[in-house]
Amino acid sequence: MSEEIYEIAILGRATWQLHSLNNEGTVGNVTEPRSVRIIDPNTKKAVTTDGVSGEMLKHIHTEIMWVLDDKNNLCDACKVLNPEKFNFAIKTKKATPKNVEDALEQALKTCDVCDVQGFLLERPTASRKSTVEFGWALGIPEVYRDIHTHARHALGEKGRGSGEQEGETEGVSTQMVYHRPTRSGVYAVISVFQPWRIGLNEARQDKYTYDADDAARERRYRLALKAYQLLFARPEGAMTTTRLPHVEDFSGVIVYSAEPMPVPVISPLKNDYIDEIRTISESIDASIKVVEFNSIADFAAKIGQLTNNKPYKMKF
Repeated sequence: MSEEIYEIAILGRATWQLHSLNNEGTVGNVTEPRSVRIIDPNTKKAVTTDGVSGEMLKHIHTEIMWVLDDKNNLCDACKVLNPEKFNFAIKTKKATPKNVEDALEQALKTCDVCDVQGFLLERPTASRKSTVEFGWALGIPEVYRDIHTHARHALGEKGRGSGEQEGETEGVSTQMVYHRPTRSGVYAVISVFQPWRIGLNEARQDKYTYDADDAARERRYRLALKAYQLLFARPEGAMTTTRLPHVEDFSGVIVYSAEPMPVPVISPLKNDYIDEIRTISESIDASIKVVEFNSIADFAAKIGQLTNNKPYKMKF
């Protein structure tokens, strides 16, 4: 018998080798990797470590959900992954909402991605908070980082002698030296998914309502969980054309509640985070379940089991 799922947290340690999923930007011909300062919870000392932003992880999750979805269940903007989402429909007059409540109602009834991933509206000014949340993926010190030197050459340029050659402008070379980063390490990952908010129009201050029907809510719930399965089996971020990550491992816990009860989120930066989550969950409420996983395949299987359930529906 399936049960309703109120909230889900995914907390774990992912091992990625030779990746460059997130960078600060390019200065001259050097691409700088992300760096963040944290307090190491195990040593209580300030350290500099590697990071992959929550924006990047959420982008990967959104894109996977889009790939899996039937495009007939998306608004015109999300059919082409326009970052403006439902705001695009309003700007192009494909939707003319009377007020904020009506704008959110149209979006929630129309689009799987807008509902689950959230969006902003310019006029009327409003926001749909995402039901999916990601923190930074933080390298558990130490992460190995390196900068690699590469060169771009024009076809046939190697081996040319000095002086101007046919087809070459004097003083100009097509050779370019550039430097690209790679990182290898174990990353602490945190994410929270709130199925109870799928389809919920929170702009109706007089009375909250679910503007998406039960079938749409269940479809969106399953799509979000399937996107999680693939996110950790196939992370797709920056520079994957030439630095596709060697995905090695993912272990941790899935924490979920079957009743209106926020689940505890303890950072996998801590060595004893699983024990602490179990203790907190047992002391708070019996509806909070903690499921441990020890590999990417194990994670995919255990998240897959939750797709047989339904998103919780709040009774107002």
